[in-house]
Amino acid sequence: MFAVSPERLRALITAFHEEMRRGLAGEPGSLKMLPAYVDIPTGKERGPFLALDMGGTNVRILWADLPGNRSVPVLVGDLFQLSRDQISADAGVLFGAIARFIGRFLRTRGLTGPQRMGFTFSFAIRQRSIARGELIGWTKGWTAQGVVGRDVVELLNRALAEEGVAGVRVVSLNNDTTGTLMAGAYLDPDCDVGCILGTGTNICYRERTAAIRKPVGPYDKEFMIINTESGNFNAALPRTRFDALLDAGSENPGLQAEEKMVSGKYLGELVRLVVADVCTEGFLFGGRLPALFAVPGGFGTERLSEIEADVSPNADGTLALLGEAGGGAAPGDARFLREVVRSVSGRAARLAAAVLAAIVSKNDPGLDATHVIAVDGSLFEKYPGFRARMEETFRELYGERAGCLRLAPVSDGSGFGAAVIAAASSSG
Repeated sequence: MFAVSPERLRALITAFHEEMRRGLAGEPGSLKMLPAYVDIPTGKERGPFLALDMGGTNVRILWADLPGNRSVPVLVGDLFQLSRDQISADAGVLFGAIARFIGRFLRTRGLTGPQRMGFTFSFAIRQRSIARGELIGWTKGWTAQGVVGRDVVELLNRALAEEGVAGVRVVSLNNDTTGTLMAGAYLDPDCDVGCILGTGTNICYRERTAAIRKPVGPYDKEFMIINTESGNFNAALPRTRFDALLDAGSENPGLQAEEKMVSGKYLGELVRLVVADVCTEGFLFGGRLPALFAVPGGFGTERLSEIEADVSPNADGTLALLGEAGGGAAPGDARFLREVVRSVSGRAARLAAAVLAAIVSKNDPGLDATHVIAVDGSLFEKYPGFRARMEETFRELYGERAGCLRLAPVSDGSGFGAAVIAAASSSG
């Protein structure tokens, strides 16, 4: 059920190209294709910059000194924690807390004088310029009132003024995917795609400005990074009845179809739904569903990683894991569970690779150039075999030309990248 043939992947790529075209033209579709108002860096950008990385309750603030020679900069950072009350109150409470974090960071690190800051805001934004963007809608359980439809840079600048944090000027705005691309491109001039593969997923890429048919604000460069919001892609996906069940029980039914088949937030739940179904039919665990699989969301993707790492012939490690969880499993149950995990994660890796192939092949159908894809995220970095399956899928689709697609891990892309964007925007 979870197998995806090369032919099906090619059909998906064709459908993705059409959705990209529609998004760039401003037509209705599943891909927003949001302009980021910045091109890839030259690698010569240099100087000290602040970076604010706001994508979860853990807020990171960094000071980066870019060397200007395509090498990794000096990075100094601190982590701050937003409370549940702060992300669910209102704009004043939320951004007031962020401003106080920035003030504390400056004092702790002894930073004085004017500071240029890049702002990574890892929610869907509709940008109007490099330093102006409105929140399209909250995700990840955030509900702060008075932010949707507002310019988040303006909200932050106002909070900085109200909290008495002087000298900080937000010069750029980006999401984590754009930051990852910019960090990768700063280090490697062949990097033209950025990808997040973690709890969620998204892709951005470098596009000719002339190909953007919908209205774009002031921008005078030949190329621009486009944030596709690829997790919402919904055409030609090989969905199963378990995907439909997961979607119906999610916090956003009907949205983020591709993300629900690929990202770490959902893979464990897909496995749980399959196991519960087979157990109900009496073919697993003697027909008695263990507590580990009984609660929606209770079987996390970290469990999948443990099972995936079990390479014993009889799934002994998986059997031990089930025993520790009070599963009362037989060896056959463990082997079956491992096959389910491999099927679900294998499909995720193949779909992730196919979407990246679609991004690259839109403008380079013959793969005539080298395309380095900067990738950040725990699924890509930590899940056993995920990267290898993606690379195998590239080879299935393109044969020897697959060597033109290079996956490049970029750690801390959202922080490092924000500093690079701030530098690029400051230099014009």
